[in-house]
Amino acid sequence: MTSVTTPAAPTAAGTRLRAAAGRWALSAAGVGGVLALWWVGGSATRYVPPIGEVVGELPHFLGQSSTWVAVGTTTQRVLWSLAVALVLGTAAAWVMRRDGFWSRVTASLTAFAIAVPSTVAALLALYLFRRDPLGVYAVVTFICFPFVATMLRQGMRELDRNIGEMSDVYGLSGTARARHVVLPQLVPYVFAATRNEYAHAWKVVVLAELFIVNSGMGYEFSQAFDHFLLTEVLLWLLVFVAILLAGEYLVFRTIERYVLSWRVM
Repeated sequence: MTSVTTPAAPTAAGTRLRAAAGRWALSAAGVGGVLALWWVGGSATRYVPPIGEVVGELPHFLGQSSTWVAVGTTTQRVLWSLAVALVLGTAAAWVMRRDGFWSRVTASLTAFAIAVPSTVAALLALYLFRRDPLGVYAVVTFICFPFVATMLRQGMRELDRNIGEMSDVYGLSGTARARHVVLPQLVPYVFAATRNEYAHAWKVVVLAELFIVNSGMGYEFSQAFDHFLLTEVLLWLLVFVAILLAGEYLVFRTIERYVLSWRVM
């Protein structure tokens, strides 16, 4: 009798490897498309600096201490504002998790904050805080916290009640229940909110720096643009994008994979 061999089923590791390779290929294609458009724009018009000119200026630009002072100033504003937004957003989500008077009041305030455009918030902060850097922190926190609250509220509403009832049966204390039952279910929502608002905070802080202060990356953007230094504008843009991508792929995703490594994929 002739035996028939069937091809082996793909392993989970192989499937994940192919999926990762596919994502990297799409990312590379996207970057290549942007570079191709940049090359065409630099070749076809004098309004877009060529890639070679920008890349040639990059070492000198990164070697200036003023560049890193501006980057450090903006990074500090983003991190502190995001931390406050996470705290306020978590508190708001906790209040909104159930129906009630204060839940509706908080939900209304959150909806109002979401509806306010970032530019309007920056202008209001300029009138309220004048040129005080505290206005930048206030704008970023005000714009980001409602999105954190909305996402965490959704996570709190989707907590598994069966697991909660099981913790009641075993008589878990409030601290143990929060640590072993509630927090593990909320961690994915916390990471999603943090990652989304990290990128959002960077965009808002640069906008706020345009209006409120004379320091930071947003101010440097405006100065370069006002003096028609398009090469410098693109250099700042490259630094901005590099920081966002480094935070997303090198920091948040690495921490998320480590923290959620216990989950069965």
